[in-house]
Amino acid sequence: MLATQIKGKFLDGSDTVGRVVTDVLRVSPDGNDADGRSWYTAYNDIQTALDAASTDVNDCTLIMLAPHTTFYDINTSGAPTWSGNYEIIGTHRTWAPIRNTNRLATSIMKFTGKTSIRDLAIFQTGTVDGVIFTNSGFRIRKCGFNSEALSGAGTSIYIDGTAGFTHGGIIEDIQILGNDSYTKGLYVNFSQVNEFNNMHIHRCLTGIQVSGSDSDYNTFYHTDIGDCALGIDIVEGNEQHFSGLILHHNTVNVADAIGDSTWMSIVAELDVTLEPDNFTGISVGTHLNGDTWTTSPVEIRSAASATVPFKIVATISEASAAEKFRIRFSSDSGLTWFDDISIEGELNAQKRESHATQSDTDYIFNKGTQIVAAAKCENGDESVNIWLEIQEI
Repeated sequence: MLATQIKGKFLDGSDTVGRVVTDVLRVSPDGNDADGRSWYTAYNDIQTALDAASTDVNDCTLIMLAPHTTFYDINTSGAPTWSGNYEIIGTHRTWAPIRNTNRLATSIMKFTGKTSIRDLAIFQTGTVDGVIFTNSGFRIRKCGFNSEALSGAGTSIYIDGTAGFTHGGIIEDIQILGNDSYTKGLYVNFSQVNEFNNMHIHRCLTGIQVSGSDSDYNTFYHTDIGDCALGIDIVEGNEQHFSGLILHHNTVNVADAIGDSTWMSIVAELDVTLEPDNFTGISVGTHLNGDTWTTSPVEIRSAASATVPFKIVATISEASAAEKFRIRFSSDSGLTWFDDISIEGELNAQKRESHATQSDTDYIFNKGTQIVAAAKCENGDESVNIWLEIQEI
């Protein structure tokens, strides 16, 4: 079929959506449900338009939704599935709610082709999932998801790569308002190299879950997660990258089972604790020879203690002698060193010192990270006691 885009406009005068489409269908409660070719003949429901759209792998149908005073009802049992390529556009994330009220429904819509949705409002009730995508290159923009009315488990956005892992998707500028007993907000399963940006996820049982051994290299930017039982649950996958997170009022912020993510610019109210919780600290001896590092680094915080990602906001050290000391810290058993400080021991009450460590973007450690330290001093054969101020994410 010939594309219906000329000089940035569709043939019917609608603004371009940024990609060539091969057909345009309209949905409106005011249409006469004839053929969807104009607003006068618009289909009255979304499923009719989706059923009428081409399933040719080389076609892409633009489906435009007019506002609705109540809601569009998919009203289909199970997980109603469409295999074509679609660009589905509403007018605002709250102006045309979409539901599936069928008592046997398990989801609102499932797409196995290449699909992009924008400016839609997805409302879940009962035990119904929201929208499921099983193909690569999915797009979700400027959409709202509301699952406050769930009475059982339901996922708002399910990126499902179990039949063959997906990749290259983008989700941006979305809002998810869930049910903190039942909702999984965003579920990324066997999907990689996706970008998630500007998401607001609130009142969910789990805000974001990443599962599947191939769920690698996903990036999450500027995401606000609040009032959830669990904010982020990383079950499987490698190298999830988080930047610009706002975490607030969650029972647990992060369950980081895989332990190789990167964390940058986290904003949250997080308590700081002193470890170990005593007046003696962890003793790190220096070499017998002056200006020579400890032969074997000493464990300051065990891997077993790191049950969630954490940050070292400060170190406290107490020298055993009135001379100069160097102390360095490692998170990989001494292969590399992430901090190196210098202190000078003086008389009793004056020889304990505190040092602030890296801030904002550096060194938020994953679950299961062991911290070790080595020391040296001018004359050798001395020791230094160390405490860490820990902020758990």
